[in-house]
Amino acid sequence: MASVNDAPQEIADPIREFWPSGEWDNAASISFEESGWKWDAENDTTMGGRIPCGTNLTPINGVPVTAEHSIGYFQINACNFPAWNPAHLFNARQNAGTAHALWVVSGWRPWYFSARKLGLI
Repeated sequence: MASVNDAPQEIADPIREFWPSGEWDNAASISFEESGWKWDAENDTTMGGRIPCGTNLTPINGVPVTAEHSIGYFQINACNFPAWNPAHLFNARQNAGTAHALWVVSGWRPWYFSARKLGLI
């Protein structure tokens, strides 16, 4: 498990700002698993929009997977925010704030594979 103290300051600061202190290392670990702490990490299985968001793809270990356009430290899926400019999710604070908003509603489930690996779900 990663520590918030090991994370780049650019993402460590917003993690400390948004999450309660007992979740800092979990948030840092999720962001590391998702992006390797690369602010510019991007996973676009929509192939630049050629495959519609939400299209069913090949399941992974029996878990349904859909086309996504995930961005930044927490790999926020821009498909879930169609009115937003996806480029804003490359901003660490925007990315972490959006991740926190998802976490408040759904816990670590939005990062299913990483959270399972880390034992958070």
